[in-house]
Order: sequence, then structure tokens, then C-alpha cells
Amino acid sequence: DEIYKLEKEKWEKFNYKIPWNLRLAYTLTYANSARQNEISSQSISISSDLELSPKWKVGGSTSFNVQDQTFVATSFRFQRDLGSFRMSFNWQPFRANAPWNFFIGIKSNILQDLKYEQRRRPDQNL
Repeated sequence: DEIYKLEKEKWEKFNYKIPWNLRLAYTLTYANSARQNEISSQSISISSDLELSPKWKVGGSTSFNVQDQTFVATSFRFQRDLGSFRMSFNWQPFRANAPWNFFIGIKSNILQDLKYEQRRRPDQNL
């Protein structure tokens, strides 16, 4: 009985469950403003978040335009809880100049203006 208890405790250390979520969406836009009676756009979107540890979260999202057969708005998210601070990095790798945003700031509402933010916008070059 004691050996079973020790083995169970040993394996419980490795039995970490990773919380995650997955969202799927289909969007259809029907336009009739100029009496054209047509479907103006269709898209399928997917978004997911994964909690690697209690302080690390990663995620991503993308959308597929059904009519143009192209992927649009793909992005990746990385977040880290640093105790009193939070840090995040967002990146859109498949857009022109691959815009990104890095943020680190205090979580307290009173001190939320104490932060550092750096970003590369789509219109900027290296």
C-alpha cells in the first residue's frame, strides 16, 4: 500500500493538465444596399489559446476568405504573468513588414500608466 502511494505521488507530478480552448466561426455577409442581391463575403475563422503553465499563455488566430481562397489576419499571441507585472507579445507574421507589439506593464489599475510598449507598424521598415 505504501509503495502504491509513493508511485501515485511520483506520477501525479507529471500529470499536468494543459487548459486550452478552440473557437471556430463562419461568417457570411449578404449585401443588398445597391440592389445587387449577392453574398459579398464568406470567411472561416479559427482561434485558440493554450495555457502552458499557470503563468505562460500562447495563442493564435487566423481567418480564411472563402471567396478569394486566401488566408487573412493571422496572428500569434504570447503572454507571461510576472507577478505584479504582465508581459505580452503579439505578432502578425504574414502581413507586410510583419507588424508586432511588445508590452510590459504593472497590473495594478492605479499604476497602469507605468508601462513600456514597443511596436512595429505595417508601414515601417527595418
